[in-house]
This record gives sequence, structure tokens and C-alpha cells, in this order.
Amino acid sequence: MRANILLKAVGMIAVLGAALLATTGSAADVGAQMSNELTYQPSLDNQRDPNKYCAQCHKFNDEQFHGVHLSKSNPSTGKPINCVSCHGNISEDHRRGVKDVMRFHGDIFDGKTPMYSVREQNQVCFSCHQPEKLRESLWAHDVHAMKLPCASCHTLHPKTDPMQDIPHKDQVKLCVDCHGKQQALLDEKTNRKSVIQNKDPK
Repeated sequence: MRANILLKAVGMIAVLGAALLATTGSAADVGAQMSNELTYQPSLDNQRDPNKYCAQCHKFNDEQFHGVHLSKSNPSTGKPINCVSCHGNISEDHRRGVKDVMRFHGDIFDGKTPMYSVREQNQVCFSCHQPEKLRESLWAHDVHAMKLPCASCHTLHPKTDPMQDIPHKDQVKLCVDCHGKQQALLDEKTNRKSVIQNKDPK
């Protein structure tokens, strides 16, 4: 019985092969056609606009979102930058309020612990903005790159970046203001520690 089934299967293959030969012309053509079908790899890019998916909830027309980043391409890959380029892919739970995307923490004085470290945040920026070029453009990039998130100085969805072409006087004021706040926080911590130590009976 098995022999009969095997013979039928071989016969069917022979019939199919003959049919292919009749339409393509030669055994070599059949082999090439079968080889092409086996090695074919689809090369279609995602056709839907990934920004459109995000824009269903996050409105791009309000004061928060402007298209400075959304109108550029990644210099490393040549591909257009979209929301997920910086914020990462979202999960199915994202719409239910799960904060699963990269969030950039701009206010370093708000007392909150950022969800992502300075290094994690800045690595996203460095995928387009090369640290070497940033160092050349301004020494402060080198000093702060691993200590502060880029978002503490730069606006991420700006109409115009206030840090671009900033006058030297304003640049110095920014440094003084930021370091002044930092010093005030350190003094406050030192004073608190001193008060606690003085109250502690020995």
C-alpha cells in the first residue's frame, strides 16, 4: 500500500515537472524559477506613517510639538526621523497609560527621579548628534554630556531651538543661573545635615 502511495506521489511530481517544462521551456528555467522562489526576501518598508499612529492621541498642532525633528533624517541611516526613532516602540499597553517609551527629563531641579538615566536619554540623541561634533561646536557639551540630559538645555519639539545661535551673554547667564541653583541646593542639603547633627545628642 505504501508503495502505491509513493508511486502516485512520484507520478504527480513528474506531471507537475512536465507542466512547468511545457510553460517555461527548459529544466534549467524550472530550476532557476524554483531557486528564485526559495531565496526571495520581501524588502517592503512599513508603508504606514508611524507618526500618524502617535498623533491620534498626541496632537502635533499644539504648542508642545513642532516638526524640527520630524522633518529631518538620521545622518547615520539616512532614514526619516519619526516618533519611535527617539521614543522607542510602544507596547499594546501604552494606550492604557503604561509609560513604556523613552521619556526625556528636562527639569533637573524638580526633585523627581527620572524614569531613564542621563546616559540612556543622551544615547538616543547621540544616535544622530555625534559627540565629537558637539564638542567642536561648544565645550559645554563635553563637560555636561554624561552628567546632564540634553533636554535640560535643549527643547526637544521646538519651533526654534533657543540654544541655537544663542548670544554669548545669554549663554553665560544660563551657566550662572544653572550653577547658582545647583549651589543653592547643595547649601540647603549642607544646612539640613548640620541641623540634624546639632540636634543629635551624643
